[in-house]
Amino acid sequence: MQVKKFEARTMKEALEMVKSQLGPDAIILSARDNNKSFGLVGEGSVEITAAVSEETLQKKKFAESRLREQDRERFQASTARQQKELIHKMVEKHVQKSQAPAPITQRRYIDIEDENEYARQQKMSEERVKNAAQRALHAFQEQEQNFQPKKSAPAPAPAQPAPGVSVKSAPARPAADTAEILALKNEIASLKQVITHFQQMPQTFVGGHPGADYGISYDLSSIFEKLTRSGMAPEIAADILTQAQETLPPLKLKNKALAEAFVARHVLDAIKISQNPTAGKIHCFVGPAGAGKTSALIKMASHMVVRERKKVAIFTTDTFKVGAADQMKIYAQILNVPFSVIRSQNDWSNLMRYLANVDCVLVDFTGLSLKSNEEIHMLRSLLPPQALNANIHLTMSSNTKDADAIELGRRYSVMGYKDVIFTSLDESTQHGTIYNFMKRFDIPLHSFGIGSRVPEDFEFATKERLLDLIFNITRFKQQDSEAV
Repeated sequence: MQVKKFEARTMKEALEMVKSQLGPDAIILSARDNNKSFGLVGEGSVEITAAVSEETLQKKKFAESRLREQDRERFQASTARQQKELIHKMVEKHVQKSQAPAPITQRRYIDIEDENEYARQQKMSEERVKNAAQRALHAFQEQEQNFQPKKSAPAPAPAQPAPGVSVKSAPARPAADTAEILALKNEIASLKQVITHFQQMPQTFVGGHPGADYGISYDLSSIFEKLTRSGMAPEIAADILTQAQETLPPLKLKNKALAEAFVARHVLDAIKISQNPTAGKIHCFVGPAGAGKTSALIKMASHMVVRERKKVAIFTTDTFKVGAADQMKIYAQILNVPFSVIRSQNDWSNLMRYLANVDCVLVDFTGLSLKSNEEIHMLRSLLPPQALNANIHLTMSSNTKDADAIELGRRYSVMGYKDVIFTSLDESTQHGTIYNFMKRFDIPLHSFGIGSRVPEDFEFATKERLLDLIFNITRFKQQDSEAV
C-alpha cells in the first residue's frame, strides 16, 4: 500500500494530482482546507491524503508504458472511469496472451513411429555404444602391454657336480636392476640437479607490491596504497604516481616525504571548486533520496541569514512525501523567511514578482533516482525557466559507493547541474570518492555537510579541506600533539 499527500489550491487540482500519480482506483483517506496558510502570498490550499495498493499501481504503470506519447497525454486528460476501463482491457489482453495454450505436438500422427520399432532402434543404439566402448578398452590394454618392459629369459639351472667331487659355492650375485628401478634413479638424479640449480638462484618470496599492475615502482607503493585506502580509484591514483615517476629523479623518488609532497601538490592543483558559491539568485538542490538535500539547503540558508546577513526565501517542490512541505515550512518560520510550494513551472512567474528585494531563493526538490523518463519529465517540469538562470546543485552523500556515484552523476547530467555538494563527511572514512567524482565529471565542488548542527556543520568547499580529508593531515597532527 502506498500513501501520499497532495496539496493544491483547489479540490479539483488536488484530485487531478491524485489521478495522475496514483490512478483512478486511489482511495481518498482524508481531505482538509488550509485557510491559514503560511504561503508567500497567503493563499489557502487543499490537502488530500490518498492511498492505492501496489498491485493496482503496477497495473496503471503497465498500461501507461504500452501507450505512445500522444496517447498517454489523452489518457491523462480522460476521466477516471475511462482510465479504469482502458487499464482493465489492457491488463486482460496481456493475461490472455500469456495464458494461451501451447500446441500439444507439432508432429503429424502419420510421422509417429511404432513403439516397438522405437524400442528396437533404442536397443541397437545401446549395443553400438557398448561395442565401441569395449573396442576402445581392448585398444588401450594392448597399447599398455606394448610399453611394459619385457621379462628377461630365465637363467639356466647350474650343472650338478659329479659324485665325489667337491665344488666351492660361488659368491651370491646381486640382483639385476629392473627397468623400473633405473627409471626411478634417473628421475632422482634429475631432481637433484633441479634443487642444486634452485639453491644457486637468489631467493625471494615477496609478491607484487601495491601498484605493480599499473607500472608503479616499489618506492611509490606505500603512497599508492595510502591513496587507494582513502577511497581514490586505483586508476586515478596510478595516473598521479606515473606523472611523479616521469617528473622526479630516481633519488627523490626514494625519499618518501618528497614523493608524497609532489603527489599532494598535484592533487591540490587538480581540485576544482566553485569560485563564488552564493552567486545567482536561484539555487536548486537536486539529488537522490537520502542524500541530505533538505539539510544542506537549511544549513546554507542559515549561513546566509545569520553570518552574511542576506535576505533569502525558501521554496519546495516536494509534494509527494508526507510531511516534507510542512517540515520546510517550519524551518522557514524559524528563520523568518518567505516560503512557498512550487507545483508547476507556471508558479515561478507568479512568485518571482514578490521577490524583488530577496537576495537568494533556495529550492528543495524531491529525491528521485531518475531511472525512468517519467521521473525526468516530472523533475524538469518543476525547474525554473531558463530565463531565470538558476544554479542547480547536485547533492550526494560521501558514503555513496564509487560505482553508484558514477551512475547518479550520469543520470542527473540531464538536469544540467553546475557543481556538486557532498554531505555526511563525518560518517565516511573514504573521502577519495569525492576526488573521483570531481575528476571523472570535471565538475567543481560547491560545499560540504559535516554533521547535524545548523549552521555550524556547513562549509563551502576549499582545495585544502579536500586534501586534508584524503591525506588525513589533521588527524596526524592531533596524534603528534598528543604524543608530545
